[in-house]
Amino acid sequence: MNWQLFEESFRKHYREDFGRPPKPIRLMVALLMLKHIRNLSDESVVERWAENGYYQYFSGEHVFTAKAPCEASELVHFRNRIGAEGVELILKESIRINGKGGKEDKASIDTTVQEKNITYPTDSKLHRKIIKKCIGIADKEELELRQRYPRTLKKLGIDQRFRNHPKNGANARKADKKVKR
Repeated sequence: MNWQLFEESFRKHYREDFGRPPKPIRLMVALLMLKHIRNLSDESVVERWAENGYYQYFSGEHVFTAKAPCEASELVHFRNRIGAEGVELILKESIRINGKGGKEDKASIDTTVQEKNITYPTDSKLHRKIIKKCIGIADKEELELRQRYPRTLKKLGIDQRFRNHPKNGANARKADKKVKR
């Protein structure tokens, strides 16, 4: 990684003789790169930096430190300070370093740790699904229904959603019974 490139490019955005001394440019660039590589928020990358020795070594630390390197808001200030051109420079250097891997035809991805968009089937969801499926069948067969219950189902769904609140338990049980019928 050509850290000197970042030092030379971003040095013009700092005044050494004014105010509090700035955080090292390598640290801030490394945090931004880790944030984008790992798809983290500013708060998460700062928090994980304090727990991960690899992150610290990548950002130029030689001794493990258990405290956060900076406040998460300092990353926002750094991005504003370097502007769009600076963020592009970081992206270009990252692509240059990882470019050989980017030219491969196949990618090996482990999704065991990746968050998944899973919804678990509950009785109320299954009942609503059955009702909607029956309405779809009636439409397909061109059967005229006396009532379709779209507003009723929506209200019952809202009543069922907040079942864990102490005041809503009875309403949720009543809604469950109505959807089953």
